[in-house]
Amino acid sequence: LLALIFVVVISAEVSAGRYAYIGLFVDGAHSLDRQDIPAPYVFYTTWVWILPGYDGVQCANFKMIQPEWNLCIKTTPNPLTTVVLGEPYDDEGVSFCFGACQTDWVWLYQLQQLPTAAGVPGYIEIVEWPRSGAVEIADCTCGYPIEPATVLNKLGLNQNALIHTDEASWGAIKSICSGR
Repeated sequence: LLALIFVVVISAEVSAGRYAYIGLFVDGAHSLDRQDIPAPYVFYTTWVWILPGYDGVQCANFKMIQPEWNLCIKTTPNPLTTVVLGEPYDDEGVSFCFGACQTDWVWLYQLQQLPTAAGVPGYIEIVEWPRSGAVEIADCTCGYPIEPATVLNKLGLNQNALIHTDEASWGAIKSICSGR
């Protein structure tokens, strides 16, 4: 009986729980959080993913920073967005909204990056939106209230990425490993 319960619990879909999580990955499966750069001037893609909390996500506000030697050449917002103000690397960050409530992992941006150096360690990070001093989302409940989102990780360039285990729930960390 205990073995059966264990199998059911392990195979159940992992959800973020009460809070939304946002993270940086180099793949469409939101599972790889590092990029090795063996040669300069070779493009790679960074994905910004969000895992909504129980109340879904309608909008998000954040900013990104990167090393000087890493350039963002092109930004592609998810086609499900209806409002986009700014760009992730802009001084004022980005604010955007989806046309409908999102309740499962959803990518926010694909960013085509061009490193001008190779083998140099660094991080790409999601940081606070300058206008509010927080990484935040608007959930899908009545009135679309604003609440903070937890940043899952930094994207490691030529080094291991960091997972913010002090802020992230065990379910969110497991979801990175399971590819959900």
